[in-house]
Amino acid sequence: MVKSIGWENEIMEVEYVSGLIHQYKDVSEGDYIRSLTGAIDKKVRRIGKTHAFIRVSE
Repeated sequence: MVKSIGWENEIMEVEYVSGLIHQYKDVSEGDYIRSLTGAIDKKVRRIGKTHAFIRVSE
């Protein structure tokens, strides 16, 4: 479950309730804005399937 989302320089950072933080690369501002409405968890999963990410913390 997503706790918070941020975006800067085409990197979307997602913090999960579990404490995990992922940074998704090459995310357009439009994709970021669309991820903020409606079913946020579902939209973040979709971005995770199409964008490379790194785990920042556990």
